[in-house]
Amino acid sequence: MALIQLLATSLGIFFLINYVAVKYNLLLDNKKSSIHKIFIDKKSNPPFTGGIFILFSILFFLPNIEINLKIFIFLIFMSGFLSDIQILKSANFRLGIQIVLVLVAVIILNKYVESIRLSFLDDLLKNNYFRLLFTSFCILIVINGTNFIDGLNTLVIGYYLIILICISSFYKNDDFYLVSHQMIIFFSVILFSLLILNSVNFLYLGDGGAYLLAFFVSIILIDLSTNLGSSTPYYVANLLWYPVYENLFSIIRKIKNKKSALKPDNLHLHQLIYLKIKNKLNHNAKIINTFSGIVINIFNLGIIILATQNYTSTTFQVILLLFSVTIYSLIYIILQKSLQK
Repeated sequence: MALIQLLATSLGIFFLINYVAVKYNLLLDNKKSSIHKIFIDKKSNPPFTGGIFILFSILFFLPNIEINLKIFIFLIFMSGFLSDIQILKSANFRLGIQIVLVLVAVIILNKYVESIRLSFLDDLLKNNYFRLLFTSFCILIVINGTNFIDGLNTLVIGYYLIILICISSFYKNDDFYLVSHQMIIFFSVILFSLLILNSVNFLYLGDGGAYLLAFFVSIILIDLSTNLGSSTPYYVANLLWYPVYENLFSIIRKIKNKKSALKPDNLHLHQLIYLKIKNKLNHNAKIINTFSGIVINIFNLGIIILATQNYTSTTFQVILLLFSVTIYSLIYIILQKSLQK
């Protein structure tokens, strides 16, 4: 009953604030700012309030989270939010800010990747400088990969909601974890509320929201991996495989085509899936938008459930990871050739 009340309350509050934002033209999506943003829908302009709702939920309704983490969550959010409102336009400058923030955050929060079960890299991870750089690199890949996949309704919010729900089972005895089981459940309810509103195109997450979610969940998963001694580090890799591989695949694809890795384009997998479904069904763009995001996350749900059920087996996790990236690559190649005809 308490969770239902929380869901109803959060939905009501988010709806009212969002209504005010739309009525008074606050934080509305400026489609002219990015070719990525106009790809799906050139007409509607929901406000970028999703990230703000997540930020306030963490800052004011998760009291047991340490203050240093809240400060870095706020700063990471602002690096994206300033992009949303067209103040921080340079992708290079934004990446530079993120690099500094993540490096300092890893040091202050003392959250490091300790092992990846490869002897030569584990030996390198014993060096504090390499461990800092490697951990920061991993978080940055997740942050920017999450921003890459944030092009369809429900995709990013739904993806991270799936992760949180699946890892909640590990918080039975959670005295030594960064967040408690209660906070995981609370945050999941908040994300579910936003998922509902995002699914009907009522609000967007925005760059700030995408960065915030990716950073917060990355820190949670590093903490979980460290404290869950029986798990394999490749379990975390499977939880975050989609934004990570999207980022790496996009960088390689752009370099191969002699384009800037930081310049946005409309050739991401979720965009190709959207186009294919739209061509087949020929329905309203908003419906296809949400439906495409759901289709992708159904696949991700299966991968994350399988990974969670076998979180102690390195062999299984590696095979599952290879399966995921292979399916992604094959679907991308097939769709690209199909849409070029």
